[in-house]
Amino acid sequence: MPYRVVRREVKYPRLEFKTGELLAVLPKSWKDEAPLLEKKIEWISRKYEEIQRALDGFKALGGNGRDLLVFGKFFRIRENGAVKIDFGGTTVECNLKERRQVKRLRTILKERLLSEVEPAALEYSQKFGVNFNRIFIRKQRTKWASCSAKGNLSFNFLLACLPKDLIRYIVCHEVLHLKRKSHDGNFWEQIGREFENYREMEKKLFEYWFLVQEYSRLSPLKIS
Repeated sequence: MPYRVVRREVKYPRLEFKTGELLAVLPKSWKDEAPLLEKKIEWISRKYEEIQRALDGFKALGGNGRDLLVFGKFFRIRENGAVKIDFGGTTVECNLKERRQVKRLRTILKERLLSEVEPAALEYSQKFGVNFNRIFIRKQRTKWASCSAKGNLSFNFLLACLPKDLIRYIVCHEVLHLKRKSHDGNFWEQIGREFENYREMEKKLFEYWFLVQEYSRLSPLKIS
């Protein structure tokens, strides 16, 4: 299996599959990654198989790299006319050779994603008794979402690819982090009150992460 090695100012070595590629993160003093890979061979094999199953899901959804994945379903792109997306249907009108049209389509998707995220963030902030400052939709390489010490919530633009129930779950998860920073028992207990199936949601997010990484690589919009 191909892998990449990076050396950083870290105390302990670790392995990551965050973008679908096996990455060995080593302290700068480490010379050889082989012992770590040998020790973790079963974990590597298990994760690799899980990722491959997620990528198979891309094909099962009907993904071919030519269509647009929005809110968990694929839209056929028609390269004619003004930019238009029928969210209740299955088609998008956009000339992918025209930069302005592609930019406009991205803006439409960003605005639509924000219209899903913002009401949910307001609902959960009131429910959890916390306040947030601003919401940002951004490109993020390794996370679905994050929150800052200033109370800002940042959501990955790739959330636009996810089914709406997963988007809502991510918003709930991130807003709760404004109150509880760590994934301790109290955190998951409160998440469980909102989503009894949160373990299944976490499993789906794991699978969608790698599916979306593959999709963003092939996407005609270069959505990532």
